[in-house]
Amino acid sequence: MGRKLQSIYDYLCDYTIEEIDNMIFDLTIEEKLLIRDRYGNDLHHPKSSINWTKEKNIKFYNILVPKMRKLLATGIYKKPKEIVIEKDYNTLLTLLREEKTNEEICAKLNINNKQLARYLLELKSKGLMYYQKYYSNGSIIYKTTSNDNKEGINKRIIADVVENRIKMLVISDLHYGNEFERLDLVDRAFNYCAKNGINIILCLGDFIDGCYSKSKQKISDVHEQMEYFLNNYPSDKNILTFGVGGDHDLSALNKESLNIIEMCNSFRHDIVIGGFNNVIVYIKKDKLHLYHYINNGCVYNSYAPIVLHGHTHKFLVDERSDILNIAVPSLSQIIQTIPTALELSLSFNKGLIDDTIIKQIYFSEQDITLSEMHYNLLKERVLTSNQIIKNIDFFKSDLQEDNCLKRV
Repeated sequence: MGRKLQSIYDYLCDYTIEEIDNMIFDLTIEEKLLIRDRYGNDLHHPKSSINWTKEKNIKFYNILVPKMRKLLATGIYKKPKEIVIEKDYNTLLTLLREEKTNEEICAKLNINNKQLARYLLELKSKGLMYYQKYYSNGSIIYKTTSNDNKEGINKRIIADVVENRIKMLVISDLHYGNEFERLDLVDRAFNYCAKNGINIILCLGDFIDGCYSKSKQKISDVHEQMEYFLNNYPSDKNILTFGVGGDHDLSALNKESLNIIEMCNSFRHDIVIGGFNNVIVYIKKDKLHLYHYINNGCVYNSYAPIVLHGHTHKFLVDERSDILNIAVPSLSQIIQTIPTALELSLSFNKGLIDDTIIKQIYFSEQDITLSEMHYNLLKERVLTSNQIIKNIDFFKSDLQEDNCLKRV
């Protein structure tokens, strides 16, 4: 019988679990995938992977392990101070007023995005009010304000006026905490985005498995599920996730008063969950409708040209009149045996979504395109005479009415 595989926490036993988790959080997607290949999906209970090769073994122990030990030895991953020292507050406030991006702020203060969110939470507890502006290149700019009514702005993706084609990755039903979760595929989805210049991910709900499940839960406590999701959902400085809360996410709120939206607002600014059941994401002069079933909920009429549906765990496209309904497959193995994601490529005509290409992607050692579909979404839509985008940073007070098109 071979020797039992040590966990990464046993292997790096000179450091705490929190230090090791924080260090892993800062590694590249490729490095995280190598760790996943070595230890499996559960780092606390490692299993040898059939994908583990001699080449990966050399890369892991000769390159990655020394890098991890070097990072841990710096001491920057020790438990962070409860408050930021005053000089950092002053520097951070200056950077916020200068409208520096999250990447620029992190570089200036020598911190990561997770620490930046914690620092901003500290400032918020001291009375500072701010909101986030999200850009199609994956960056965030924080705006200080005296008005807290900025909910609609937080669900707008700001694209450059000359940016006429934007690619997004669409995923759904991750079910963190379920035995059939596929965290390795979520990591590979981020890797796919990094390789293909994609900065926006849309997630159609059920981030966590919540208080009930159709199969066995590896983590049944929803408090632990929430922490597990926040710590293990990938982070990339150039990738933002916009999502809608699903019925499993809502169960944590209804039964345990745990709100995944507020948790992300506090600790993961790169994850923007706009609400439960229905969320509208605005981009240029158009919008995308994100929907996930909840009990007693319904799909409301948003006049969006594309409605993305979670919950079904299967891929289906239904074009009716000028609305494209897309059922998004799950990136877990609950119900379906082959988890996939969708690449959504949008072209814009005078600010409105025009040509749309949908690719179904299977993530493996080599990513495979299973199908490709093409749709024209302007053929049934009548444009008004004034379609020039005058100011890409201009936000109307009433974001629920675009007034940029009329229905046939």
